[in-house]
Amino acid sequence: MVPVEMLIVAGVAAAVGLLILVRVSGRDDRMDPEVESASWHRVNAEVISVLRAGNSTFLLVRFQVGTSLIRNDVRYPLPGAVPHAGQRVPIKYDPAGPARVVFDLEPSGRTSPEAGLARHADRLDGQG
Repeated sequence: MVPVEMLIVAGVAAAVGLLILVRVSGRDDRMDPEVESASWHRVNAEVISVLRAGNSTFLLVRFQVGTSLIRNDVRYPLPGAVPHAGQRVPIKYDPAGPARVVFDLEPSGRTSPEAGLARHADRLDGQG
């Protein structure tokens, strides 16, 4: 009787493993974050600190969501001057999981990412 129970347990474990594998492989990890985050909420977050790692710059930011204060790192994608601690930067966060954040390259009122990049660069150069 014990070998039958072990076979059932092994079968259930194999089925769960297969479901997890199918679920993970079904994700499109190549999805563009800008496309994925198109419907996320926009907010101006406060920069707490700046971290440079190799060719990348990350900002530790904090922002309010309801009654919660969220702190998270966000990759800073713009060339040139980097925001300093205390400065506010535009980000977008996933309303279903507010810890998922991306830098908002196109805050409201902009027409193109290129215009947004130029506007950010001008604004940051004037403050730095």
